[in-house]
Amino acid sequence: MNNNQFELIKKLRWLLVLPIAVLFAFLFARQSLNSFFITAFFLYLISLLFAYEKASWLVFFILSIVPTLTTSIILQVHHSFTMVDSLLFCLLFLLSLGLSYAYAIKMKIIERPRLKDFPIGKIMMGLLLLFVVSAMTSVIGQAIHTTNTQNQDQLNQLKTVIPIGIFALQTIFAGFFEELTYRVGIFEIIFNKHNILAFCAAAFIFAYMHGPTDLYSWLVYGALSIVLTGLYAKYRNFYLNMSVHMLWNAIGLLLTLL
Repeated sequence: MNNNQFELIKKLRWLLVLPIAVLFAFLFARQSLNSFFITAFFLYLISLLFAYEKASWLVFFILSIVPTLTTSIILQVHHSFTMVDSLLFCLLFLLSLGLSYAYAIKMKIIERPRLKDFPIGKIMMGLLLLFVVSAMTSVIGQAIHTTNTQNQDQLNQLKTVIPIGIFALQTIFAGFFEELTYRVGIFEIIFNKHNILAFCAAAFIFAYMHGPTDLYSWLVYGALSIVLTGLYAKYRNFYLNMSVHMLWNAIGLLLTLL
């Protein structure tokens, strides 16, 4: 294969992986047209990550869902948490947390933390912006007689069936995993040369991963996502975003316990 042929294949790799995604979707998801197209779409996205050498992002994504997946499996098997289940969760949680952080450091998409990476003023500004957009979406929700999202209802239900310590870990540290995966990973790995695409993708994917089911839930998570994505786009500081996000989740957790 000469250089010209290789360059042509390289330029057309976005097209070459499409038949592979369609074939696998046909083999494993042909029960309905809807499931076929959804499966083909996500397989195509995964294929693109490999084709463009961006598959390292999948490591962060997989590690980010380990805590939630562990909780779901334990509840399906035991319907509640035993002491052994709690220890298993903590072990897998710490493992996924440590591996995510170590891999991000190794890939040099984040630096080791320094005191200046936690600017109090900017953290407070980020929290204030989240409070503002949250208040605005609440007003809109009251106007259209919708005050909660399905995702929040599920979290409220989850809180009643798992130990509060496990729930707190999973809720607060979601800020770590989500910022590393949906902000840093998208800006520094997937679209590291295209800031506008990175912003749009990060804002959309974060909102989508919170399972919006109607216009109001899209508005709630979309508004929060735009603030957090804008914060990262401006300052490119993982620790700033993580601090804002974790504090926001902690405040929300405290309010639900009052």
